[in-house]
Amino acid sequence: MNNNSDAKYHFSLSLLLLLIIISNIKAAEADSLSVRDDQSVRVDSIKISGNETTQDFIIRRELTFNEGDTVTGKILRYNRERIYSLRLFNRVDLLLNKTDRMNILEIKVAESWYLYPIPFFKMQNGDIKRSTYGINLTYKNFRGKNETLRFIAAFGYETAYAITYDNPALIFSHDIGLNFTSLYAKINNKSAAAEKIAGNDFQYKASSQFLSLSKRFDQFNFAFLNLGFSYLETDYAVKNITASGKNIDRVLSAGLSYSYDSRDLKQYSGNGSYFSSSFTHKGFGMEGINYNLIDLDIRNYRYIYDDLIGKFRISMRNCSGGTIPFYDYSYLGYHQRVRGHMNEIREGKNYLFSSVELSYPLVKEWNLRIKLPLLPENLTSARIGIYMEGFADTGDAFDSFGSLKVNNFYSGYGAGILMLFLPFNAVRFEYAVNEFGKGEFIIDTGFSF
Repeated sequence: MNNNSDAKYHFSLSLLLLLIIISNIKAAEADSLSVRDDQSVRVDSIKISGNETTQDFIIRRELTFNEGDTVTGKILRYNRERIYSLRLFNRVDLLLNKTDRMNILEIKVAESWYLYPIPFFKMQNGDIKRSTYGINLTYKNFRGKNETLRFIAAFGYETAYAITYDNPALIFSHDIGLNFTSLYAKINNKSAAAEKIAGNDFQYKASSQFLSLSKRFDQFNFAFLNLGFSYLETDYAVKNITASGKNIDRVLSAGLSYSYDSRDLKQYSGNGSYFSSSFTHKGFGMEGINYNLIDLDIRNYRYIYDDLIGKFRISMRNCSGGTIPFYDYSYLGYHQRVRGHMNEIREGKNYLFSSVELSYPLVKEWNLRIKLPLLPENLTSARIGIYMEGFADTGDAFDSFGSLKVNNFYSGYGAGILMLFLPFNAVRFEYAVNEFGKGEFIIDTGFSF
């Protein structure tokens, strides 16, 4: 068999095994909410139960209604998914308890396990010699305010140590949040143009600190003030390899961001929109460093028919101003990848990327609970979803919009199976074919968008 035939064979075998598993899963548990989508009810009182750690206000601030409001079953189910989006709970049920005098809405949650180490392993460009491995130790919700403390240690091809603290409700009365990250890393050069200039592959020694203050205006609208300082050192005192043309860059950065997010389940949305934009200025003229970064991301999610979901995304990145260092160029093939060209790299001062997907649930919601000795149940419980997907991606990285040509775009399309494990993560099994008819089998974690 050639590589393309091997990929098709392994994908077909994996798909068959998944379908066997799915056929043995019982139907998803019935919706705990007895209100139909088109039925209206008045919510006289809201009661929250099961939250042994999480404070009530963290849940209540996600609700799009208040006590005394009249809502439909569709609105209640939408709010249930918004609570799931916090990534704090293995299960969320909305129970409407009717008495002679009032309707009491009980929001019943089952809390997740909040302290866990996650090992990781990744290869750059599919090359085992360029493997990075390590541990991601995360402590979520440790004071019941949806705070996260994370420590990452990476070894192998790239070495990195990072610590992050995130508190979305630092000053709850004014809806002010805070995020702080400190990073030390040895970063391998990602640019083919930089490697050609240097004559060989090389690394940057990097140390960075970032602070972001957020303002939440309502459930959907957020603004951010972002500040940072980065120190980067390499052996090459060459313009573009560094922004200053010296072997060391010291870069101050400041920027503003805005996001709008009306998605139901943020991890795997079926309805709603997402928009984010950010502007960052770097350098402020110090050591001749002076350039800008602009990022845009637009997404839309809709139920097309019954449980068939349609998704669309377009994103772009632009670098402008003075000397743009290669370490801040826009790349396809690393964080942003076109399926069908997963391990192929393109670089430029800008990129443009778009993706469309169709998904349909084989198992929409299955609340899995496994009792094992010595392990708490909140560590062995999850909301499972299994979806069939079809997708098409396209994108390009380029230096100027005048050089942008549709014929130069990377493109790919394909299908696959996604297994959703809330509140943790997802695993995707996909097969993609690019514009040249070359196929590749993809196993990946996380969500495409």
